[in-house]
Amino acid sequence: MESTRRLNEIQLFMEKKNWQFTYREEDGLGSVEFLYRDRAYHIWEFRDDDGTWGAESNVRTCGRMEDYTGDYQQAILDIIESWLEEERRNAVLEEARDREFLERRINRQW
Repeated sequence: MESTRRLNEIQLFMEKKNWQFTYREEDGLGSVEFLYRDRAYHIWEFRDDDGTWGAESNVRTCGRMEDYTGDYQQAILDIIESWLEEERRNAVLEEARDREFLERRINRQW
């Protein structure tokens, strides 16, 4: 039986990453709340009077809510995935700096 839960793509992403989140549904609209790096994020689905579906979220700037329409789940996931990509880049840079530091230290000792 196929799931009918809302914000399914976002929930699947978070489940795949083993992130803890809270999902609620009210009046057929989904909401997801989660913490990342000790910051609270919210994704609240809406449906405008003209029938347009979207979500309001603070994933781009933690202190400010923004509306996303169209493929709103993918737009939000793209932002969240950019956090992970930035973390990977920073980890690679840190590893390179550590390696360079150790190489300089070893070369001075010899």
